[in-house]
Amino acid sequence: MKFTHLVLLVITTLVSISLFSQKNSVMTTKGTMLIMGGDCTNDFFISVFAGLVGSIESNIVIIPTAMEDKYIDSERDMDFLKKPFKDIGFKNINVVHTREFDVANSDSLNRILLSADGVWITGGRQWRLAKAYNGTKIQRSLKSLLNQGKVVAGTSAGASIMGDILVRGDSKDSTKMLGDYQTGFGFISNFAIDQHHIARNRQFDMFELKNKRPDILGIGIDQNTAIILNENKFRVIGKSYVTIYDATRWSEERDTIYPLEKNNKQFYTLSRGYEYDITKRKFISKKDREIASYDEEMIKNITGTYQQTEGLKYGQDLKIIVTFEKNDLYFEQSWNNAKYKVEYHYLTTFFRPNSISAYHFTKNKNGLINAFTFFQFQHGLTE
Repeated sequence: MKFTHLVLLVITTLVSISLFSQKNSVMTTKGTMLIMGGDCTNDFFISVFAGLVGSIESNIVIIPTAMEDKYIDSERDMDFLKKPFKDIGFKNINVVHTREFDVANSDSLNRILLSADGVWITGGRQWRLAKAYNGTKIQRSLKSLLNQGKVVAGTSAGASIMGDILVRGDSKDSTKMLGDYQTGFGFISNFAIDQHHIARNRQFDMFELKNKRPDILGIGIDQNTAIILNENKFRVIGKSYVTIYDATRWSEERDTIYPLEKNNKQFYTLSRGYEYDITKRKFISKKDREIASYDEEMIKNITGTYQQTEGLKYGQDLKIIVTFEKNDLYFEQSWNNAKYKVEYHYLTTFFRPNSISAYHFTKNKNGLINAFTFFQFQHGLTE
């Protein structure tokens, strides 16, 4: 065996030990989560939410319980809460909120929640959500919605509550990583989410938690940034970065995953377009993409011509034509007049086999696929 092959074998073995000696992180529900790092109640993220839930005609519920009472105790406050969603075009908006255990267990409140196609959990303090809803029908109804394939979105405090480990859940000190409320809603197991991450210089705070719970998968999501999580995979969207704490260090430049020794305080970041597998605990490279099956309805919806509407560089006109021929999907690219067979990955993501290229499709606020983002690893085109 050559020395270089031996080194690669040792590295692969170390990575495997690092990744699989830990408890798994996994979605405990089906459905889709839009998990946002804060300052995300704006047109872009609400439009993404609308596309995920189906359209602006869908029924949505806002849960503002993380907020202070003074901001949600009047009809005027409720109108202010609904306004960004109404401005996008949503018409069927309800608010579910209580601080009373009995009310959280009431059929009347849960009936409203269970009628939703999507739920938006606001920012504030995440311990208020844990105190009000952990162990109640509200928590179970949210899981039920996800298991029906529906959408739960959360920003800031609404993001942190989605994991089973609650970050910054102390009711008196928001800087504590583990406080008097330590358990989130548990939509994802062995998982901790911090937010406002780079904007508030929180990059090293996660190690306080990792010192106590080294087996957890931790992520930090910056402001104006989010992940869309589905089938144990997520994609980064927005303007900034998602920080990964998975006991490895990944370098795109070197195309290498470095296993870290115990108590090594390193992390890495992913920008928009990059994807990550929470069960395998590694970013999704071209060789990691798994072919998923698609049905006739998807083919019907995806066939057509699409324009990339954002992230264009150097004046490029990026357009693709999607066709279905002899049971295969083909994408024809305007920028090089090339036609490629593509495979379905997950959640309207397609890729070219044996290629660094991927196509992320987006749905507009009316629920129609209307644009795409062409993404390449290793310094290629991104959003």
